[in-house]
Amino acid sequence: MKEAVSLRLDADVLAWLKKDGAGYQTRANQMLREVMLKDLEGK
Repeated sequence: MKEAVSLRLDADVLAWLKKDGAGYQTRANQMLREVMLKDLEGK
């Protein structure tokens, strides 16, 4: 289940996420999930 949130990002980070067009929020979620799973594996 997805939850709407407000997140402050540096302008250059947001520009990088948006450079490939629509779906940048989904891509950001996928990247964060990968980092989360790697972190959880190490614990």
